[in-house]
Amino acid sequence: MTKIVKLASLSAAALIGATLIGGCTDQTARDQAQAAMDAAKGAQACCDTNTERMNAMYQKTMRK
Repeated sequence: MTKIVKLASLSAAALIGATLIGGCTDQTARDQAQAAMDAAKGAQACCDTNTERMNAMYQKTMRK
């Protein structure tokens, strides 16, 4: 009887542990995806700023 209880306890602990690890992995993946999205948005903002600057220089050159 005690072996069955121990086995059930270990099985429950393994199931809970796997669920927690799975949840942690999902959160880690979400965090990494969010960090990548933030980096991409930052790069796009930089590109937009450079494009605006280049357009302004072009317009200035064309007016002369």
